[in-house]
This record gives sequence, C-alpha cells and structure tokens, in this order.
Amino acid sequence: MGSEKKNSEYDDLLEKSNIVGAIHREREEKEIIEILLKEPAGENGVPPVVAITGIAGIGKTTLALLVCEDDKVKDRFGSPIWLNAAGKTFDELASIAGPVKAAATSGGNPSLLVLDDLRAEISESTVSELRKHAVSVGAGAIIVTTRRTWQSFGDEAMHVFSLAGLDEEQSWSLFTSLRSSNKHKEEIKEILHNCLGVSPLATKLVSKFLESRAGTLEKDKLSEWLQFRLQPLAVQLVAYLSLFPDDYLIHADRLIHLWIAEGFVPPKESWREVINDFVDSGIFQDVKREEDGDGVVKSCRVHPYMQELACFVAKKKKDEFITTGVEEEPLLRASFDMRLVDSVSKLDLFLKEEKRAKDLRTILFHAMVESPLVLGNQQAERMNEYTWDKVLSTCKALCVLDLQHLGMNMVPSSIGKLKDLTYLDLSHNNIEKLPNSITKLSQLKTLKLSRCHILKELPKDLKDLTKLTHLHIDGCVNIQSMPRGINNLTSLQTLSLFVVGKNEPMACHEELKDLNQLRGHLEIMYPERLKLQDYSSKWMNQKEHLRRLTFRLDQHDKGNEQDQEKALQVLEPHTNLTELHVVGYKGDKFPSWIPSLDCLVKLSLYNCSTPEPLPRLDKLPCLKVLELRRMHSLRFIAEKCDDSVQPDFPSLKKLTLWDCPKLKSWWRNDNYTDGESRNSIIFSCISSLQIQYCPNLTRMPLYPTLDEILELVDSSVEPMWDTIYYEESGTGSKEEKVVPFSKLKCMFIASIQKFPPERWLVKFTSLEKLHIRDCLQLEALPSGFKHLRSLQSLTIETCPVLDLDQSPDEWEGLEKLNSLIIREIPKLKSLPMGLKKVKSLREIRLHDCARLTSLLEEIGNLTSLVRLEICQCENLASLPKEIGKLKSLDTLIIKDCPLLMPRCQPDTGNDWPKIAHVKNIVVKQTSQRLWAGKLRM
Repeated sequence: MGSEKKNSEYDDLLEKSNIVGAIHREREEKEIIEILLKEPAGENGVPPVVAITGIAGIGKTTLALLVCEDDKVKDRFGSPIWLNAAGKTFDELASIAGPVKAAATSGGNPSLLVLDDLRAEISESTVSELRKHAVSVGAGAIIVTTRRTWQSFGDEAMHVFSLAGLDEEQSWSLFTSLRSSNKHKEEIKEILHNCLGVSPLATKLVSKFLESRAGTLEKDKLSEWLQFRLQPLAVQLVAYLSLFPDDYLIHADRLIHLWIAEGFVPPKESWREVINDFVDSGIFQDVKREEDGDGVVKSCRVHPYMQELACFVAKKKKDEFITTGVEEEPLLRASFDMRLVDSVSKLDLFLKEEKRAKDLRTILFHAMVESPLVLGNQQAERMNEYTWDKVLSTCKALCVLDLQHLGMNMVPSSIGKLKDLTYLDLSHNNIEKLPNSITKLSQLKTLKLSRCHILKELPKDLKDLTKLTHLHIDGCVNIQSMPRGINNLTSLQTLSLFVVGKNEPMACHEELKDLNQLRGHLEIMYPERLKLQDYSSKWMNQKEHLRRLTFRLDQHDKGNEQDQEKALQVLEPHTNLTELHVVGYKGDKFPSWIPSLDCLVKLSLYNCSTPEPLPRLDKLPCLKVLELRRMHSLRFIAEKCDDSVQPDFPSLKKLTLWDCPKLKSWWRNDNYTDGESRNSIIFSCISSLQIQYCPNLTRMPLYPTLDEILELVDSSVEPMWDTIYYEESGTGSKEEKVVPFSKLKCMFIASIQKFPPERWLVKFTSLEKLHIRDCLQLEALPSGFKHLRSLQSLTIETCPVLDLDQSPDEWEGLEKLNSLIIREIPKLKSLPMGLKKVKSLREIRLHDCARLTSLLEEIGNLTSLVRLEICQCENLASLPKEIGKLKSLDTLIIKDCPLLMPRCQPDTGNDWPKIAHVKNIVVKQTSQRLWAGKLRM
C-alpha cells in the first residue's frame, strides 16, 4: 500500500466532518493548543500526552480534528500522524505509523501523533510504552481519544480532558446549526431536554429521527445515524431493547442470556464487551457495576432517547405490545409490563387475537426488579389459574418465555406442550415444586430457577432434557440433593449449584465427576459428604472451562472437620480458575493447592474457623481481590515478614478484612519491635482497603499508593500511622517517590478511639469524599483538614464531643466542597463559622442536632446553595434573614422541627417572606401531625 493511501484516513475524516460536533468546545480546544505549542520534547525528552475522553459521539474525534487544523499547530507539526487505534496494540500501531509519517508534510519538525478511539486499558507502564513508540516515529506530542477513563498518574506531561454532554441551550444551538426543519420545534425541545448530558451525536440523531417521521430518512441509511454506528447485529440488539419498558432496570446477565437464547450470533468480542460498548455509546445510563474484580456492568437502564429510537428501529408503536425483529425473516415478539394495574386485562386482550398470538416466538413479562412484585389477591389468582394456562395453550410456537419476579407459586403442567421452547426463566418466584411435564421440553437449552428459595427439588427425570445447556439454580437453598442421571446431560455448560445429598454421596460423586464441560460458576454444597474413597484422583481439575468455584460446607454438622479437609484437598480445580470462595470450612489446614492457582484473581474465605496458617498467598501473580470475613480464629495471615526482592501481592487491588477479632499482625514472626523502624513491605498497586472490626490488628503491609477507598471501622489506626510515615519509593525506583495517600479518593472512618498524629490529613490532597461516624473521642476537626482541597462530600455523624467551631480556620481550604451532612452532633449550636467561606457548597443536610438554635447568619455568602434540609432539630426557632439572598436555593425541606415549622407556613409564617422564592418547599411533621407545607414541583 502506498503512503498516499496510508495517509487517506485523516483526509477522509476531515472531508466528511463539518467540525460542527465540537461546538462549545472552544475552551478545551484553546487549552490543548496551548499545551502542544510548548516546545515539543525531542528524542531524549518526554512527549506531552493529551487524552480526550468521553462517551461515543461526545465530540472527541472532532475536537482532535479541530486542534490538528489550527494554523499554529500545523506550523509547528505539519500534517498529523493520524491512526485509527480501535482494537490495535501499540506494536501494531507503531508498524503502520512509519508510512503515515512519510505521507505527512512536517519536514524536519517533530510530528503530532494522534491515536483515535484507543480501547486499551491504561496504566503508568502503558503510557511509558506509548511514549517510547511515539519517539521512535519522531512524534514530539501525542493526542489520544478514548472512551476509557484516564488518569494523570501524577505525570506533569499528561493532560486529561473529559468531555461532558451538552446542556439544553448548547443542544438547541447545535440543532439549529444543522438547518433542520422547525416543523417539530416543541417536540425537539422536549426531546433535547430529555437528552441533557448526552453527546452532540445524540443531538444530530434527534434531527435525523424527527426528519424520519416526516418520511425523509431512507431505510437503508439507518447505519449512518444510529449512535452505535450500528452494524446488522447491533441493529438487532438495539431493536431488542424496545421489549423493555421505559426506565426499567435491566440486569446485564438477564439481557445477555436473552440475546443468546434469541440466537443472535455474538461478535468477535464477548457479550460483556457489547454491554460495555452500549454503556460507552450512551445507550445505557444509571449503570451499576459489580464492586469486586474488574467492575463489570451489573445493571443499567436504557436512555429515554435511545428507548424511543429502539422502538423506531423495531417498528414498534408506543402503545403496542408486539415488536418485529429486523432479521431477514422478522420474528414476532411481545412484552408486558406487569407493574401496571391493568397488565392482566391487557394480556387477556392480546391473547384473544389468536392469529398473532399463535405465531409469537418470544414473550417477556416485566415485574418489579428493585423490589418484589405485589399483586392483589384477585389478580394473583387469575394469573395463576387462568392466564398462564391461556398463555401456554395459545402461544404454542414460543421459543423464549421469561416469567421471573412474578410472585408465581405454581407452574401449570400444560407448559410441557411448548415443544419449541428453548429458554424458560422462572427465577425469583415462590415455586415449591415443578411439574414433571417440564421434562417433555425436548428443545429446552436454558432453564433458570435462580432465587426460587422454597423450591425443594428438581424434576426426577431432568436427565431427559438432553439439550439442556444452562441450568441456573443459584440461591435455591432448600434443594436437598440433585436428581439421578444429571451426568447424562453432556451438553451442560452452566450448573450454578450442585447439592451433595446425605443419602447418596457416592452417586453424587459420579454425577459431578463426569460434568467436564461446565464453565462459569459452580457452587458445591456440602462437599464433605462425598465420602471419597480414592483421595488421589484429581477429577475436578479436568473442568478446565470452570472459572468460579464456591465450596459451601455444613457448619452445623459437628465432628466432620477431617471429612472437610480430605474433600477439599481432592477437589483441586484446574489452574484456569479465577475465583475461589470457601464458606464455613473447619478443617485443620487449607488445601495445599491454593498457592498453585496462578490465574486466581479473587479469593474469599468466609466464616472459616481453621487455625493458622493460611495458604501462601503473597506470590499469586494475578490475585486482585482478597476477602477474609468472620475469621474468628485468625491471628496472623503469613508466617514471617519477608523483605525479599520479589514484591508481595504484586497485583492486589482490593483487600477486605472483616470481623477478625483475634488478628494482631499480618505475620506470625514479626521481626520488628516498637523501637525499630517500621516495616517497608507494601501493597504496590492496592486501590481499595476495608478493615472492619479488627481492633487488634496493628501490623500489616503498608499501602501508600491506595487511590480509591479506605474504610476503617472499629479497628486500630496504627497501620495507617505506619503508612503516613512512609516516605520511600513504592516501586523500588529511586526516581519515583510516593506520597502516602496523595491519590486516595474516598475515606470512611468509624468507631476509632484515637486518630493519627498532628496534621495527618495534609497528604490527602486528592480526597473527594470523607465520612466520619461514631468517633467518641473526636473533639475537633482533624488537624490538616484545610488541606483537603479536592474534598467534594463531607458527612459527620454521631460524634458526641465534637465541636465544629473549635477550629474555624480548618474550613478555609475546602474550595470544592459541595455536600455537607451533619447528623447527631450534640454540641452543634449553629453552623460552623468557618463555613461562610465555603462558597462552593450546593447542599447542606442537618439531622437530629438537639442543641441547634440558629443557622449561620452569614448564610447569604453560600451563593451556590441549591438544597437545604433540616430534620429533627427541635430547638431551631427561626431562619436567618440572609437566607433570602440565596437565589440559587431550589429545595428547602424542614421535618420534625416543632419551633421552626409554624414560621415557615405559606403566607402566615414569620419566616415565609425569607423563603417564598424557593421553588420546592416541604414542611412536614412525620409523626403525629402533618403540617401542610408548600410543594411546588
């Protein structure tokens, strides 16, 4: 390929882009140009790196184009080395950068390297590698656009620009610049209002979408305006989202299982990556992630704008139940929102249209996911005795049937008539027994019974489901044993729970032994019952696809300690295992194979009464998460303090120590004495540390690089002291010094008897959230409080001797504080005087402060205050006059304040003129009396 073709990507982008997507990015553009126009680093220098981050369509690429086309930047660098970095390694990018460099017109000047849409995870080492490759192709500066979150890592030559979405005014300005028709002006503004905080691309799509309603958008141009830049598979997946109600909480696992059941062919990346792409693209919002491991998406909601687009793509009208897929031969699907009062009657009406119902392939019933569904007795009776039979007898072509969270207590035997059914979800229902007719579903591949807590047994002929691939029975705590012949299910890949029965331990052994295609997660309940005869047979390690394994042992069966120890020793898993959970273990020692699990990412030991020692864990190369909970006999974790060259716990990111009352030191043989220097062993990359109810733990590895969260509850602060005094390099590099706690973002301190020494908070310069609770000896704000210049949220509660006015100067440095919550502080008589200088405050909440008699007279200085909440402050008699100056105050809530509430009544209250301008006011007594306040929404 010639260099001209190699360089065409940048020219093509420039030609196609009218650079309107970067509207209102003038500030970022100017700052980036200023960074680049500084003297670029030569081969021996450090090239500056500019990272432009944000969701898809937010304008990252367009902003980079704007910067590259600036006359001063072009004079300095010439034409950029522009590379599409999606899915490529740095080595691959370096191999194609040369020809692009040759096509550039920079002459002898250093070039500007642009990596567009970089997907790689970023660390300090990868940034160094990036710079190395950049220098090799003569680049003096680097721009990266990425959906990933970047950090500066304390690197002065690293600059991160995180692009936010447009506000309503900016969206309207962009929309009008697109020269769209004003025919739908009011509807446009309503949709734009619902799209606050999303991307310029979303605004463009609104324009295209509304034009399509007027018939101007051709069907074959869908891929040009859908936010995901949709290929055929993605069009199917987005259309499928129309089956979920507006604002419905979607569990990622459920969605993935449904996509698989529908037969959608997965892309090269995993389904999890598809979910991540949907998050990055702004299709999903309100995303919650798993706390452990790599933080995979747990649940989310579809953005309202994308919900409407999904219905449009699926050709589904808002009030219709039916959606047709976008496959070559559209398939009929339906969904019903069972949270609605008239849901059963709507379902009945649909079933009367038998012509449509008989061809239905998929039917989803959506109930309350956040909390259990509550149906009236009459509705529940109709759903159980009539409607389900009607559904099953009418919709005979069903392949996918989702009935989770419906409060069902029985399954009609007529379910066996659905001969084409491949997917059946009965999770989270009150089913005690399944009908045997389920075993007639010869095509069934997925059966989900998760969290059916009162289910006592599985059908005895389960072995007849020869195509069964996924059996989800996690949380079915009342199942006593597994049905015979389960080992005949040779296609079984998912078996989330295997219960070893008391009466047939050898049979259970044979059943479990043969299931070698299992993958994902397997929990074995009561493995000690297996009564294994041949303890040298390592048959568990043949399950090479298994990634997560839980052993849950019988804690109530006394005298079975040796059985537990022998069983776990023989149940050695394959070394591919990434997660191991052990619950209720009472053996004399843990299995010897644990330290050999080189791929282990997470280890959790819960309620294990095993005496020391624990298995050797410190050299496990991939261990990121270690949890030790309710280890009441644990006195130490490692044998000795080892200052070897090889670092301990080289990958550990999260450590949880919870309820280990006898734990005194990390090491049995602690060679240090109080008179000697403290240890220098550190956790080199830890991000989260939670120590709760470990009051005697005084010695452990240090954690100066901790950067996410520190929780210290009813535990010793001595390890924190040791870490604060740590001043050496955290990585062994003399050039790189570590300032302890300088990167920490969140800290929760509770039930601490004494705090670290003077000025201990000086180093916490990145702390954004601080919560202090139940500190009985805390008399004043911790020394060095004013150095928390990044602090955004502060909660202080239940500290009986705390005087917040004792150190007024400590409030001065809190220049970013926007939320303050004070609860049960008996000495609080007024808001602290020092607070009047904290003009960034947007929210103040005061709860249960019995001696509070007045608010801050200078409260008018808090010009950014949006919300003020006062609850259970029975001696607060009035509001300060200056509260009337708070024009930004939007919400005022006063509850259970008997002296203040009469003064805040509309028109008649003495304080009413001070607060009449506030938009939302709630004045309420939550017990005995209800004061009729004003609530204007």
